[in-house]
Amino acid sequence: MNILSFIHPVRTFLPCSGVGRHMNGVLSSLAARGDTTLRLLYSRHWLGPDGRLPANCPLRDLPADTFPAPENRTERSWKLFGRPRMDRHVPEGTDWIYCPMDTRFPAARCPVAITIHDIQAFETGLPWSRSWAHRRARFQWGLWVPAAIRESRIVFTVSEFSRRRMIELLGAPEEKIVVSGNAIGAPFAAHSGSPSEPVAEPRVAIVGGLREKKGAAWTLAVARETRARLPEARFVVAGPSEPRYAAEAAELGNFIFEGWVDDDRLPDLLAGSLALLFLSPYEGFGIPAIEAMAVGTPAIVADRASLPEVVGPHGYVVDPTDAAGTADLIAGLARGRARYDARAGREWARAHTWPAVAERVRRSLETHRP
Repeated sequence: MNILSFIHPVRTFLPCSGVGRHMNGVLSSLAARGDTTLRLLYSRHWLGPDGRLPANCPLRDLPADTFPAPENRTERSWKLFGRPRMDRHVPEGTDWIYCPMDTRFPAARCPVAITIHDIQAFETGLPWSRSWAHRRARFQWGLWVPAAIRESRIVFTVSEFSRRRMIELLGAPEEKIVVSGNAIGAPFAAHSGSPSEPVAEPRVAIVGGLREKKGAAWTLAVARETRARLPEARFVVAGPSEPRYAAEAAELGNFIFEGWVDDDRLPDLLAGSLALLFLSPYEGFGIPAIEAMAVGTPAIVADRASLPEVVGPHGYVVDPTDAAGTADLIAGLARGRARYDARAGREWARAHTWPAVAERVRRSLETHRP
């Protein structure tokens, strides 16, 4: 099968977020298959002086075609008008155009499959749903998402939760929405589950920073309650934080900020922690939860959106508003009162592999092939 994959290269540059992890993992795995020929397509302005993508792009060695127009302007036109058609940039013999990210790709030469990781923009019951930024996002997504779903032969998404919400909120045809899933990367699958250096005090990992959309207010409330029960514990934050939450955390005094942590260091950070605390109100998937479980660390997640589905029976699913109860759980893990089956958690997480995601994508493309 010949696949042309349109991407935003910048989203794949390391270190990257969950969508970038998805793009790197599934495209690398598709390219490694013997039954698939994969080429990338992206705007020429991403090429460096050597005519290649930057060294921090895991996809830079894959064969690629480019188009001359700037990415942002071109894609804005696609989303608003469905133009310009991109058929002249699609090589002869291409069976599918596959986009592992949220976009609208106008082409008639062959079928198109896109990926919508979540439809948070269309949700009205989130803590930030009345904000100006959310209303603006909903308006903007409303201009193109229905058309993109209508025009695409397949719409991939990453969880049953996201699939269900796409059907419920947007009226998407059930037979068109396919769950491809997400996975852990090689550094997590290969990790022994033990930290490379001893940790002096109990630590709780937070991946994604202290941000409103990652449940920062709930996380800070748990940290406050934990300080009363387990004063020696430290909350280690990986990722960018919003200033108001970072200031409140500094006042509490039990936070350590690591900034961006790349995939070479993150497994150790997670393995050296009592638990991952992931109280996000809304995730299309939530890769950090299975990354923690893959190295033997329990994931404490909010009972919201896709997170219960992602951790399955091997994670701790909590009411994020119950700070005292979550702090009790953390103290129980530190003192041996709460039991966690690390082996079962590792097996659950390590079953999530990028070759398996690529197989689901490849199988769906074959099934829906004209």
